[in-house]
Amino acid sequence: MQQQNYQDLTHQNLEKMPIEQLRKHWLSAWKLKPHKYISKKMLIAALLYKIREANGDGMNYEQKEKLDHLVKAYKRNKSVGAARQLQIKSGTQLVKEWKGKRHAVIVKSGFFEYEGKKYSSLSAIASHITGTRWNGWTFFGVKNPRAIKETA
Repeated sequence: MQQQNYQDLTHQNLEKMPIEQLRKHWLSAWKLKPHKYISKKMLIAALLYKIREANGDGMNYEQKEKLDHLVKAYKRNKSVGAARQLQIKSGTQLVKEWKGKRHAVIVKSGFFEYEGKKYSSLSAIASHITGTRWNGWTFFGVKNPRAIKETA
């Protein structure tokens, strides 16, 4: 009997499968062997994701951008320092008046937009505006970004 294609599986099918069969489907889906200690629950979740992705229901552009940004931030720092910016709701506008000019920054999912350009930090924008190094949170008057919860 030929093994069923992982893309044709359902959540109910996966729940009923023995772990060894799930491992075979994982290998088919991800093109690599799963770790020997990975749980059945994780195997199922990963397979369900691959099934959704194969059906065109994977991550959208904004989610991919956010993930790319998080990966880059992690590789740079290996800490959760980038998490602060993600706690301000996407779409929020931060405004600062500097030397008689109004500067508006739009918070996006995983980055900031200023004058049509993407920036990974408020500090980079503040430095661009002033020509000197600034803590971006302080410059834009965001006192405690952890107090603002992201709802998305």
